[in-house]
Amino acid sequence: MLRKLLSCLFLVCSLPIMVSCNQEDPDSTVIRIGGFPNVTHVQALVARNMSRHGEGWFERYLPGYTIEWYTYNAGPTAMEAIFGRTTDLTYVGPSPALNAYAVSAGREVRLLAGAVNGGAALLVAPDSGIRSAADFKGRSIATPQLGNTQDVSCRAWLTRNGLKCTLEGAGDCRVAPTPNSMQLQLMKQGDIDACWTVEPWVSRLESMANARILIQEPDVVTTVLAGRVAWLKRHPEQVSAIIRAHLDLTRWIIENPEAAQARVVDELTQLTQAPMDPQLVRSAWKRLKLTGEIDLPGLTQFVKDAQAAGLLDRTPPLDGMIYRQD
Repeated sequence: MLRKLLSCLFLVCSLPIMVSCNQEDPDSTVIRIGGFPNVTHVQALVARNMSRHGEGWFERYLPGYTIEWYTYNAGPTAMEAIFGRTTDLTYVGPSPALNAYAVSAGREVRLLAGAVNGGAALLVAPDSGIRSAADFKGRSIATPQLGNTQDVSCRAWLTRNGLKCTLEGAGDCRVAPTPNSMQLQLMKQGDIDACWTVEPWVSRLESMANARILIQEPDVVTTVLAGRVAWLKRHPEQVSAIIRAHLDLTRWIIENPEAAQARVVDELTQLTQAPMDPQLVRSAWKRLKLTGEIDLPGLTQFVKDAQAAGLLDRTPPLDGMIYRQD
């Protein structure tokens, strides 16, 4: 059932392609880039903040072009924008990108670079008594969105441990897609027993709900930079510049953590319309591994996990998902 829901999501998203294909202006000097209000999208947050303050990073590499930034709450929504041709590039988790690649038979999505590994965790409420997978029977677990990377990781982990999870709660446990911003309140109220999410929400649940980390995978791919095939083919020079800008920005963030953190705090405060505690960002930073490398073995494991959990059908060879200029 879940596999059908995910497939329907992307099939519906593909419909605007036929409507908008003649509306796209190949000569446009506007480049549309997506990202999420998560610390694991640090490159997007820092670059967006620079653009907002008139110090654009990507703009330096693309003279004459304007960068427009778009915000999504989770990966499936970002892939809707790719399919609908309302975004050209996006920072996104690997699972939605892989699903979009599979559903489109490899035609619509390419990976330009890696961005962040780590920064995701499974947390349990302090009074839940949960110590192992077996303790999740009869419990509710929140994930950011149906089909996003943490949702897939959660379902795959439960499946590997012999648990059947459903949206309705008819199985051994219930996985409840829940926006990151709502997870703290629901855990405090006792409406959810656990949460598989990303930073800064991991640190927020730790500090404000006394949640305890049960699983942490520091080397797992969390964020990649993906692009829409039609746009990439039309703009090879601009794509090369974007990749260089992304890699140079990644190095700058690694070398200037305090300056980067200040920009992340400022941008998250602006995006969420709520003050972001700098201490939460500092705590989240310790769990991030910034990288420009695409972890193909890691992506392959994501595919295997998703297939084992019944979340993904056959996928074209992943080598074809890596962007290469003709």
